Amino acid sequence: MNIVRCRTHIVLFALLALVPATRGRAQTPAPEPPPVWDTQFGLAFVGTSGNTDTTTFGADFAAHRRWPLWKIDAMATGVQTETGDVKTAERYIASLRGQRKLSSLLGLSTGERVEHDPFAGVDFRSIADVGLTWNLANQAHWIFEATTALAWSHEKPTIGDSTNHPTGVLEALSTIPFGATGGKSTQRFTFYPDFEDASAYRSEAEVTAQATMNSHLALKFGYLFRFSNQPLAGFKKADNTTTASVVLTLRSADTIH
Repeated sequence: MNIVRCRTHIVLFALLALVPATRGRAQTPAPEPPPVWDTQFGLAFVGTSGNTDTTTFGADFAAHRRWPLWKIDAMATGVQTETGDVKTAERYIASLRGQRKLSSLLGLSTGERVEHDPFAGVDFRSIADVGLTWNLANQAHWIFEATTALAWSHEKPTIGDSTNHPTGVLEALSTIPFGATGGKSTQRFTFYPDFEDASAYRSEAEVTAQATMNSHLALKFGYLFRFSNQPLAGFKKADNTTTASVVLTLRSADTIH
């Protein structure tokens, strides 16, 4: 087993190992009820000229709409870098997910995710899934959720023919609030097994930290690690992205009870 696979498995194990510790905390206070809706816009820009001519632009968007039993989550992110009028990095990702609560633990989930990442050999990738969500911890100091789903992956590489494979989505998401002003950190691990070609699995590990400056503005820092065990010929297996951005948050005054 190589080092990359070990690291991703360690991240997943570390998140799952924390779950039993929550069983004995029945008296732990629940988190504040979430707003009916909230949206977030993030923007990052770096430009140089003179001895170097480089421009980096990053943007991200997230929106959530909640009802007593239903929830819709949407997100989009993009990164583009140009050096001397030549693109050296380009990645766009967007997703939409709907969830229906069945109990305090279990829910139904369906989602669609699309990607454009030509510098990783992916001209277009679409993943449609349906499955279950698991609310494993919902406390004031920690929220832990998981998703297990069956999916269909359509991929058009930058070179070669398109593929359509049955896949899966296994995701663990941890949220840790900190500070008195609404700051938080998130940790996510997602594994995409390929049921047609077992060696073509992929995984992602992401960590973010968001520190609020006032009721609407915050600083957000993120690190994303993406791994493809069977990339297109000529491309590397692993990609790393580090971001820093200013985000604007808007939310409803009403909450879900």
